[in-house]
Amino acid sequence: MNPWQDLLARAERELSLAREGRWEELAEAGAARVRLSAALPAPAPAVRPLIERVLHVQAQIDQLLTAARAHTARELGALDRGRGAVRGYAAAAGGPGGWLDEAG
Repeated sequence: MNPWQDLLARAERELSLAREGRWEELAEAGAARVRLSAALPAPAPAVRPLIERVLHVQAQIDQLLTAARAHTARELGALDRGRGAVRGYAAAAGGPGGWLDEAG
């Protein structure tokens, strides 16, 4: 396999990891692909279709990462709102330090 085909195969593997939500493995695979790409020779015109395919796959990975980040941000926001609500209920109940005690 030539190095440009290897680069495409690695990008496609990363896309598969992103689709499966295997974020830690994706980060490791991405770092390995960056190292490989840094060592590639100057591309010949014949590899242009491979490079275009890598760019297309990378765009798909980027979309999945963006969506996953937005989902995580929404979940964290919901947790924060829930935590605030719990504090509010505890304070309203008048327990010591805002917490209910067994007598309350």
